[in-house]
Amino acid sequence: MDRRAAALIALSAAQFTFTGAALACGVCVEDKMAAVYDHVVVTRALNQKHYVAFFHVEGALVAGEATKQALVKIADSAADKGSARVSVESASLSVAYDPRHTTVVALQNDLERRLAAKKLTLMLMQVVEKPADVNPSVARALRAQGK
Repeated sequence: MDRRAAALIALSAAQFTFTGAALACGVCVEDKMAAVYDHVVVTRALNQKHYVAFFHVEGALVAGEATKQALVKIADSAADKGSARVSVESASLSVAYDPRHTTVVALQNDLERRLAAKKLTLMLMQVVEKPADVNPSVARALRAQGK
């Protein structure tokens, strides 16, 4: 069993709720999140009592706008319309979703089913449920990028 499958099984069995914990570590996670962070999307989602999930995209991504738009279309079809943000360069994506209608595990499974034809999978990095969940180091990475 690969590490991703083992982690998903353990988390599912625990009936987890993410409150800012990350499954990966290091500066790369913060940079990946900063690359797809959109303050307007996060603020709108939190005001609607929705959450924002940040994922690392695993698999071979072809650089370019066509790949980005294809991933945005797939992500938007599984989450809040217009909320998907994708960075092909950092292999990351974020989406807002309504936790009253789906769990982050169900959302990830749905996205992965839709991404299977492209041989892509996802690794959850963080779920933002409230403003305080935005990691201070992500905020620093955003400032460094001028966002």
